[in-house]
Order: sequence, then C-alpha cells, then structure tokens
Amino acid sequence: MPKNPQHQNPQPGRDLQQAHPVLPGQRREPQAPQPQRQHPQRYAEARAHRVLDRAADAVWREVRDFPALAAWHPGIASSTAHPDDPRLRDLVTTDGLRLTEALHAVDDTLMTLEYGFVAHPFPLTDYRARLEVRAEGDTRSSVIWTAAFRPADGDGAALAAQFEEGVFAVGLEALGARGRS
Repeated sequence: MPKNPQHQNPQPGRDLQQAHPVLPGQRREPQAPQPQRQHPQRYAEARAHRVLDRAADAVWREVRDFPALAAWHPGIASSTAHPDDPRLRDLVTTDGLRLTEALHAVDDTLMTLEYGFVAHPFPLTDYRARLEVRAEGDTRSSVIWTAAFRPADGDGAALAAQFEEGVFAVGLEALGARGRS
C-alpha cells in the first residue's frame, strides 16, 4: 500500500529539524538533497631515519645549505636558489622532474630545517617536510627526514613510500657516505 506523503516520517539518519510538518490539505514539496559533509582529508606521512658516522655539525652544515641539495643528494641533478627569492630553491631531478621548494624555518640550535613544495608534479597538496640532525656523541649523528601531505586520491601510502624510499632514504645514505670519502 503506498504511503500517504502527508504522513511520511523523516528519513532515518536525517536531522529531525529538517522534517517539516505537513498540515492537512497541504502537499509536501520535494526538497533538494542536502549536500553531504566531506570529512577533512587526512594527511599522509613519510619518514626516514639514519645514523651516520659523521659529526652532527658537519652534517648540519650540508643540510642547512638549502639551495645546495644537489651537492649531496644523488637524485637531484641541479639545485639553485631562485633568482627572485633566496628562500626558494629550484630543483631538477635526475629523471627530469622540476620542482620549486620554499624554506619555511631553520633553527641552528635544534638543527632543524622545514620546507614545502611551491610547484611540483605530484598528486598532492599541503606538502611540508622537515630535516632534523641530532648529535650521537662527538663523531656520529642521526638524521630524521619527515614529510606530511594531503594526497589527491586515496590514503597516500604509495606516494609516501616513494618519498621514503626514493627520496629520503637515498639522500640520507648519500649524506652518510660523504663522511666516508
């Protein structure tokens, strides 16, 4: 038996305040569907950590030189300070990708550097990365490289793994090897 539209109950899950009473003799006008609230997209995270047989101050000098990433990272073919703003660096990877990164913060006491993407080809937004160098005695150091970003699709796990393995781990290994040369 069809339901009388005048006596319909609010739909399950709908806010009761959205239900409008229908008086006898009135017709219920169809209402436009309410847009569903989007949950804020979660951040994906990438992380790599290495203990290096190099003193922290020597490692920090290289990491801190923001435009000189190509001097120690084998995946970066060129790295130069942006001509209009020294806090920006223009990168070209060894496979031809072009990126521009912005330096957000440097702390010489804590030996931390934070930066983010300004222009890049990756399916993500809000990329923010941090490099931290810690002393492990007089002749050793540990370096932690982390990033957080909002992936354009999915949970970002595959993209985070690419950053961890193809960028961070490779760079940290090369940074450690420079002390052995």
